[in-house]
Amino acid sequence: MPETDVLAKRVKAYRKGRSKNQPDLAWEMGLSTEEISLIERGKTDPKLSTLQKIAAHMGITVSSLLETEQQERR
Repeated sequence: MPETDVLAKRVKAYRKGRSKNQPDLAWEMGLSTEEISLIERGKTDPKLSTLQKIAAHMGITVSSLLETEQQERR
């Protein structure tokens, strides 16, 4: 599974788990609503700085953010 798909699923699940809409989550993370939308749809390759903001907000590392389920099992 490509990293953009993993990231898309994680960000969307995180947002829904916190009962947030895209604009609220974007504001909390210091990103634009459009950027969150693109990430959740797997339509962008975010910059490292964006990945760092997302991971920090989620309380995880960037590598954990992008890790596939198969990699987690190892």
